[in-house]
Amino acid sequence: MFMNVAEAARRRVLSKLGLDRLVTAEYLDIDAGHRAHADLQRTPATFHIDGLTIEAPGGVYHPTPESSSMLFIRNIQALAPPSFPRMLEIGTGCGAIALFVAHRWGGYVVATDISETTLASAQANARRNGLSPRLVHSDLFKAVGEGNFNLVVFNTPLIDKAPEDDLERQSLCDPGGRLLRAYLDGLAGALAPGGLALFGICCNTAYQRLEEVELDFEIIGLELIGKGFWRAIVAARRVTPQA
Repeated sequence: MFMNVAEAARRRVLSKLGLDRLVTAEYLDIDAGHRAHADLQRTPATFHIDGLTIEAPGGVYHPTPESSSMLFIRNIQALAPPSFPRMLEIGTGCGAIALFVAHRWGGYVVATDISETTLASAQANARRNGLSPRLVHSDLFKAVGEGNFNLVVFNTPLIDKAPEDDLERQSLCDPGGRLLRAYLDGLAGALAPGGLALFGICCNTAYQRLEEVELDFEIIGLELIGKGFWRAIVAARRVTPQA
C-alpha cells in the first residue's frame, strides 16, 4: 500500500507514543463536528469547575464538559501537585486550566494569551474567584521573561486546517503544526530540570512535528470519541543525556 511522507511520519510518531495499534494515523472528515463545536464557542456561557465560576465570552474557548480544557483538567488532577510549585499556561483563554491549578493547589501560576480581549476574560475570572495568577499578554513564551517552571501547559489548537475566522485562528486551528512546533521549541527556555510539559493532539493535528524535536514524549490521557476520532494529552520532558 502506498504511503506518503506525511502519513509515514505520523505512523512513526504514533508508534513512539504507543498508540499505533489503538488509533488511526489518517486524517478524518470531522467538518460537521468541528463546526458544531465552534458554534458553541460563539455564545457566552458560564461554567462551574471544582468550586470555580468561569465565565466564557463569545469567541473565547469554552470549558464545556466535552472540551479539551476539561480533558486537561481531568488529567492534571491525576498528577502529583506538590511536584509542581511553578506552573505556566500558554494560551489560557478564559483561564479555566490555570485557575483550576491555582485554586486546587496554590503555588506560583503564570498564564499567557496572545489576545488582550481573551486575557481580560481570564483576569475577570481570576477576580471573580479571588485568585491572583500572573497574567501576561504574550505570543507563546515571548513576554514571559522567566523560566524554571515545573509544569507547562498548552491546550493546543488541534486541527490542521486553515482558519476561517478569529475563533478558529486563536483557539481551534493550527495549520501545519506551526504553533505546536513553536511551543515545543520554546520549552527549552521554560522548563525546569525534571519539569513536565503538556499539550494536546488529535487525529487531525499535524502531530508529525513531534518527530522533529528532541524531547521525551509519552501519552498521559486518551479519549476515543466515535467514528475514529481521537484526542490525547502528551507529556514531554527534556531528553536525559546519555552517560
